[in-house]
Amino acid sequence: MSISFREGNEAALGGVDITISLTAEQAEAIGGELGPLADAMAGALWALAVLRTDTVPADQDDGPGARPDRPATADTWVNAIHDVEQRLLPRLEGIRDAAMRAHAASGGSYGQLARALGVTARSTAQYRRDTLQARMPSEWEIWALTGKRPTQD
Repeated sequence: MSISFREGNEAALGGVDITISLTAEQAEAIGGELGPLADAMAGALWALAVLRTDTVPADQDDGPGARPDRPATADTWVNAIHDVEQRLLPRLEGIRDAAMRAHAASGGSYGQLARALGVTARSTAQYRRDTLQARMPSEWEIWALTGKRPTQD
């Protein structure tokens, strides 16, 4: 996997293009989730830009007569919250939880986990891992491992 950036005049819209390249095996493993996951991440980046500018950019794909840039509204934030809360965070939490279980299964230490989680106390990492292992995997954790989508999305 690699990531590359094109900026300025080289970018399609004059800002930055982000390209994530996957091997054939990686693309096959992720499968049909590539689109929804990339779209959810794009939604989070869009929301971040709107938060920092308080402006919704003109629709680039509308062609001539596209709506001009406009101020963010309550509906703007509803869409941003939905994309992050319901589309991106559950997937990221599933990936994190599956990785934490895999780390434990491969003999990973609490010290390693503490560093990965960004916590200073090994006891915090131990508590988080023990709490995770005491419950059944979530639907999104199963999704991370198998690609089987939860019933709600």
